[in-house]
Amino acid sequence: MASKSSIMPARFSVIKDGKLAQAVLAFARDKDVMTAKSWRISRKLKKNPVLMNRAMESRELSRLAAKRWRHYRESDTFAQDFTALKRMIARDPHGEFCFHLKVTAAWMPGTLAGAMVRRTWCHHLMIDFLFVHPDICGKLVGIRTMGLQILQSVCYLAQELGCKRVWGEATHDSAPFYIRQLGREVEDYFAIEKAEISLLANRFLEPPSIA
Repeated sequence: MASKSSIMPARFSVIKDGKLAQAVLAFARDKDVMTAKSWRISRKLKKNPVLMNRAMESRELSRLAAKRWRHYRESDTFAQDFTALKRMIARDPHGEFCFHLKVTAAWMPGTLAGAMVRRTWCHHLMIDFLFVHPDICGKLVGIRTMGLQILQSVCYLAQELGCKRVWGEATHDSAPFYIRQLGREVEDYFAIEKAEISLLANRFLEPPSIA
């Protein structure tokens, strides 16, 4: 369970091989963002075009995030920890700032999942990219709930920052994911308002149901 006394890094539970396993959510550093470039698509997925497409899209999103990250790095509008993000917002209440989240675990090397998030001038959080390791998307490893918990973690941060909305774009392939998690129709855009932010944020703090 994540600790309210320490926003980041946050320790939380995922489902691994039918059991709860601990993972860690943290703000990514520059080298973390770039590591997703090394993600590869397993040849085992060639027999399943649907899972292959999911894995390929996730890898592409991670690479686009790394490319976009360079812009924020060069313009010095990125935050590498929660305290820095709050300080930037206090200094410029209408500024647009980027941060990148990563999920790691002792039982799997590298980054398991991530998200590139932008704090907009309206003090909303916009999910630019949300992605999970291709082996997880392709169900080559028995890890569940990772994408949902990344979404919940963004709401968790939005709640801590006092943001009233989390929003983002959905691709044709990712729309079904948002439909399942939000329980409503999603086209190329979705918005999560304050009450739903609170609901999703609180779920991030609790272990997922194995059933």
